Amino acid sequence: MRNSFTGLVDYPTALQLVLACAGKRSDQAENVPLSHSNGRIAAQDVLAVSDRPVADISAMDGYAFAHSAMAAAPAGLRVVGQKVAGDMPSVLKMGEAQGILTGARIPPGADCVMAGERMQLDPQTECVRPLHALAEQGANIRRKGEEFTRGTCLIRRGQALDWRHIALLASQNVQQVAVVRPLRIAVVANGAELAADAPDARADSNTPMLAALLASAGAEVETHVVSSDDADQLRAVLCSAWEHSDMLVTTGGISVGDTDNVLDVLKELGAGVLFRGVKIRPGKPLSILEQDGKLAFCLPGNPGASAVCALVFLLPYLRSVMGDAHAPVLISGTVDFELVPACDTTHFVPVFCQSDGLGWRISLLPTVGASDIIVLTRANALLRVDPHAPVIAGQTRWVLPLHIN
Repeated sequence: MRNSFTGLVDYPTALQLVLACAGKRSDQAENVPLSHSNGRIAAQDVLAVSDRPVADISAMDGYAFAHSAMAAAPAGLRVVGQKVAGDMPSVLKMGEAQGILTGARIPPGADCVMAGERMQLDPQTECVRPLHALAEQGANIRRKGEEFTRGTCLIRRGQALDWRHIALLASQNVQQVAVVRPLRIAVVANGAELAADAPDARADSNTPMLAALLASAGAEVETHVVSSDDADQLRAVLCSAWEHSDMLVTTGGISVGDTDNVLDVLKELGAGVLFRGVKIRPGKPLSILEQDGKLAFCLPGNPGASAVCALVFLLPYLRSVMGDAHAPVLISGTVDFELVPACDTTHFVPVFCQSDGLGWRISLLPTVGASDIIVLTRANALLRVDPHAPVIAGQTRWVLPLHIN
């Protein structure tokens, strides 16, 4: 049987080979407007260009004054004007207080701020004094640089940017951000059953699934469907797709049948086999080829198997290549089922995690196997079960949430 699975690698070895290839890539950065940086990966560290706050400022609306002067003035201090955020302060003379709004600079000579509702203003004398106790010296003043100082690293290279980071960068008047250029990925589905006029036509669910998953991880995705088992048609599409992309992902046509042409065609195009098949379930047919630093991930045609391979191989590679320094967060919980894995196979099992008040309870979901699509909508995590590590009810296990962030 051609292209048989005679040299399967185990899951840890396969993942190590994939990540080693990612380490060889050097992808370019590009500058984008801050408003367009949401979801992008920072290509370099970003340092603060100024202290925050840039000066001592008021933490509330109220009055600024010298603490010692207010303590020595039972009738209060005369109010001279008011400052708002954006004003430059004037020197506060002895015996004076000043109205101040949140964010305004503390005037020289003042060392205390009290909220307006805690003060009493005499309209006749225009003097203000505390209604009750005098606040401590230094109260309600945000000190220059108390949040961070100039030169502080605000964003680390590899950080996936979101609304929090955009706010931080905007506070430093950053207009442009250096981000990693998205990886261009061509997804190619193959199989005569995908033709609309096939006697037993099947819908293509893998291409839109993979495109959505990869786009959510920050890639630019282009999709192709070769709805034929003709090797020449497949060769033409794969040749063009690989030429115009940074990475190729195929689905279907990778097993050992007479119409499984993907492996042979890629070899004809000059690709070398990194590995052929992995000891995982589902997803055993997964094969990865390489040419001139570009990888081709050849995924099985069964949707469930294709999704698992994308989650546990494609996404780690993509994160590594694009410089995303943050691995997905695993969550732990207590399993309420038992499962004995095959002796040499790593299983990836769809599970449902729910809180039971004491932590997370991990439950097994019924599935019909590698072709199952609906189970992926009912599951919210994948449980990895390694060989010789059976699942026993009551164990604490770690699972991979079924989202990529």
